[in-house]
Amino acid sequence: MAGRGRTGAIIVRMHRSLRVLVLTVATAFALGFGATPAWAHGVTGVQPTNYRTTVHGLSPRIPGVQVRAIDLGAKLQLTNTSSTDVVVVGYSQEPYLRIGPRGVFENAWSPAVVLNRLSIPTGPAPAQPRPGLAPVWRQIASGHTATWHDHRAHWMGASAPPQVRSDPSHRHVVIPNWTVPLDAGGRAVNVTGDVLWIPGPSPWPWAGGALAIAAVVLAGARTRRWPVVLALALALLVGGEALHVAGLWGASSASTLSKTGASLYSLGGCLIGLGALAVLFRRESYDATPVVLIAAVFLLVAGGFADVTSLTRSQLPTTLPPAVARGVVMAALGLGAGLVAGAASRLRRPQ
Repeated sequence: MAGRGRTGAIIVRMHRSLRVLVLTVATAFALGFGATPAWAHGVTGVQPTNYRTTVHGLSPRIPGVQVRAIDLGAKLQLTNTSSTDVVVVGYSQEPYLRIGPRGVFENAWSPAVVLNRLSIPTGPAPAQPRPGLAPVWRQIASGHTATWHDHRAHWMGASAPPQVRSDPSHRHVVIPNWTVPLDAGGRAVNVTGDVLWIPGPSPWPWAGGALAIAAVVLAGARTRRWPVVLALALALLVGGEALHVAGLWGASSASTLSKTGASLYSLGGCLIGLGALAVLFRRESYDATPVVLIAAVFLLVAGGFADVTSLTRSQLPTTLPPAVARGVVMAALGLGAGLVAGAASRLRRPQ
């Protein structure tokens, strides 16, 4: 009879833990999909996508001038180390940017200055410049490199292109031979490239892996060695998130301040996690479970659900290999959910 009582108590505790796990996942899922890109991991608005912008080069070539796509095609970057100014021509054939030995300048009245502030402009288009109007150059950088968003080099439609809608599982060239004109000392030069649709992977293997990790952590949290399980899972979660943030920062052209603001939740979660580990090793384990719970919630939402689109997109804003980047997100989902449920089940100190 005593054995049956113990078995029944174990079953009741497991049911409670599973309910906590389900509630945690549902809550974090809602928070993650309600999160805006302003604080999600896509640093400064760079989000995972299935579109890739490629640059063929300059025609004709100019010694000392290079153009490349950065931030997953959200921006073009032109570097001019020659002795001749290179002018980027705007959408109305007006001078837009000037890059040369004296630095980087923009034409104050160019409509492109306003239009390029957003990936997809929503307001009214600026007035067309008067023919023959002289440029009003103002310096915006002292180096030899200009970075700008250009609507000619990315897909601007609100929905997918027709060929993608009819066959989203295959690769497509959605904008062939896009062109951005330049003026190099009076000589016409074109930057050309393509915009490609590259389908993403299936998310289900990663979701299954996350669920398996969560189940292992939760099962370990129900054993006598639960403090060690929580500490190991939390250390892995903090380390993985630090690696994730480093990859995102390395792939972004934004300022350090912007990167810090975009990764604030992740950085806060890592700091709280380190504090929880210190409490786990120095004090009674039950005193650390509330801090572990808070750190796990932060990292589950910021490192897991806010980046869940990484599991379904082919182009990721990170310097990590794609499989590693998705693995880190999978680990954040599994470790975070398992830690939240496991720590919640240990909040009450036994009598």
